[in-house]
Amino acid sequence: MAAVPAAARKALPTVGSTVLVAGAAVWQRDAVLTGVHALMGADPRWLVVAGLATLALWPTSVFMLRGSIPSRTDARQLFALQLAVPAIGLVPAASLLLRLRFLRRTGLSHTGAMASMALMGFAALMVRVPLVIIAALAAPSLMSRHGAEPPWHDLGGRASAGWHHLVGENPWRTAGIMIIAVAVAAAVVAAIVVGLNRRVQGEGGWRRLPARIRHARSDAEVAWKSVAATAVRPRRAAALWICALLQPLLMVVALWAVLHAVGADLSLPDTFVVELVTVALAPLLPSPNGVATKEITIAAGLTAVAGLTAGVAVGVALGYRLLTFWCQIPLGLASFAYLNHRRAI
Repeated sequence: MAAVPAAARKALPTVGSTVLVAGAAVWQRDAVLTGVHALMGADPRWLVVAGLATLALWPTSVFMLRGSIPSRTDARQLFALQLAVPAIGLVPAASLLLRLRFLRRTGLSHTGAMASMALMGFAALMVRVPLVIIAALAAPSLMSRHGAEPPWHDLGGRASAGWHHLVGENPWRTAGIMIIAVAVAAAVVAAIVVGLNRRVQGEGGWRRLPARIRHARSDAEVAWKSVAATAVRPRRAAALWICALLQPLLMVVALWAVLHAVGADLSLPDTFVVELVTVALAPLLPSPNGVATKEITIAAGLTAVAGLTAGVAVGVALGYRLLTFWCQIPLGLASFAYLNHRRAI
């Protein structure tokens, strides 16, 4: 049997996520059909507002990246890079490698390129964490106002009922389940240890590990100095931090406009709560570039937190993701081809 090509293996997580979502869509086909009908009858004026908010995300991405780079770079290529990242991100880790390769081509060292990406990620994290905390603190009051109940409100009772249904009063069945669980955990730990040992042996063995740690520490010190030198430049720091703040707020505006387009009269502060909470929960369902998981978490958040019906929530999630992600894939592929033609990656 022929081996699976490397490119196909890298795309397997995306394919797997797509298959799971397709299965979920078939399972909840009534809600999906209702959401599609709601989206088809959406108010185009509100969709224009959502589209403008999405378009405003593009320059903020460019200025945010420029604010994290110590050297001057071509604005058109930066714009093309930020457009290409979502499309290439369908392959796991490809967006990270794309940014790294681009920064290396601009003249930065490997350490400097990693430092620039770390600075941009740090700015996004430091801005989003307080916003997510505010949204999480406001979520209970929003749920009480809309009479919504989170899907986990009876998780303990359901888990207990499921356990009693599975085990019953049979102690041998309980012991068998515990043995299987321990065996699975031991197999996972053994696989991690074997993989780590192979990685270390492939890079010189355990004897060279202290030297590699010292080298990594030296690289980290150089990277920190590069980050500090870039972060204290007033213009670059302003571009980095202001755009890091604008990006989540523009995403909130885009979601709010799509909500109004399908007739869901949710206020802007309430939309802020739902969007930030769902963004925080999306990584709990990992997938390449948030494929399907963001749609699921947004629909679940609108249902559980804002009290929307399942059909309307699905329609909002589909419209929001179509505008902010899926419709940009062809443009991203064209931008990737442009960067490749210009030998910028």
